Amino acid sequence: VRVSNTDELEEASDLDKVPMVEVRAKNVICATSIFNLYNKLLPQDLPAVKKFQDPSKRTIRQSNGHVFLFVKIRGDPDEIGLPQNNIWYFNGYDLDSAYDQYFSNPTEVRPPTVYIGFPCTKDTSWKKRFPGISNAILISDGLYEWFEKWADKPVRNRGEDYLEFKDKLSSHLMDILLEFVPQVKGRIENFSLGTPLSECTFLGSYKGGSYGTQCVPEMLAPINREWTTTPYTDIPGLYLAGSDAFLPSVTGAMYGGCLGASAVLGKMGSLRLGWAILSHLATHLRQENPKLSRVKSYALAIEKFME
Repeated sequence: VRVSNTDELEEASDLDKVPMVEVRAKNVICATSIFNLYNKLLPQDLPAVKKFQDPSKRTIRQSNGHVFLFVKIRGDPDEIGLPQNNIWYFNGYDLDSAYDQYFSNPTEVRPPTVYIGFPCTKDTSWKKRFPGISNAILISDGLYEWFEKWADKPVRNRGEDYLEFKDKLSSHLMDILLEFVPQVKGRIENFSLGTPLSECTFLGSYKGGSYGTQCVPEMLAPINREWTTTPYTDIPGLYLAGSDAFLPSVTGAMYGGCLGASAVLGKMGSLRLGWAILSHLATHLRQENPKLSRVKSYALAIEKFME
C-alpha cells in the first residue's frame, strides 16, 4: 500500500513526483469500492484488472451520484423553529416515471426525491460554536454524466456554464426547502451546491458514485459473483470489505466489514471475532441493566444479534 500526505497530493501537478510511503502487509483489505480498486488503485496491467474492465465479464456498474445543497440560514434553530426530524420529499407516486423525466431534463423537472436535514438541530454544541446561525442540507440524485464534460476543469474554476447549470439545479431544491420549511424564507444568507464532481474531488469516488456498486438485482447474477457479494478477490492477500463484500446500504456495509475480517482471520479467528462482538454487546446490556446476570446478558446479546 502506498500512501502520501493529502496536502501534497492536492497541490501536486505530477503525482509521480509526490513522495510516497510504502506500507507492506501480508493481507490488505479494501473498502473503497471495487470501482476505485480496479480502476484507480491496482496496477492496470494485472490480469484481474483487465478482466474487470472488460464489459463482457460483468454487468454491475457504479452507483449514481448526488447533488448536495448546503444552506446557511440566519437565526438560531429554536428561534426559527427548525424541525429536529429529517424530511423526505416525493414529487409523486410513480417514481419510475418521475426519475425518467428528471434524468432526461434535470433543469426543468423537479427531482423525484429529496432529503432535507438540519444538522444544527442535532448538534448540542452548535449554538455555542455558531450563535445566530442555522444550516440545512438537501440531497437528491445527480448523474455523473450531466457533469462529465467539466471533469477535467480545475476545482472552483469550471466555468460560467457549469455555475449556470448548478444554479438551475439549486433553484429546484431551494423551492422545495421554502415549500416545506416556509419559516426560513427571508433568512437564507448563502447556499452552495455540491455535485458528483465534488464527490470525486473530496471523497475520491469513482465517477461520483455515492454508494459503490449500484444496488440492482444483477449484482447477484453468477457473472458478478467474483466481483461483489464476496470478501475474496483473485489477487492473493487482497480482500474486500464494506458493501461490496456483502450487500448495499449501511447494514450491508457493516456485515461486509465482518466478512472481510473473517476472510483474513480464518475459521478460528472468525469465532474469536464473533465472541468479541457478543461480549461487547453483553457488556453494554449489563451496563444498561445491572440486574442482568452474565448468562442472561449473553443470551439476550445472541437474541439481539440474530434479529
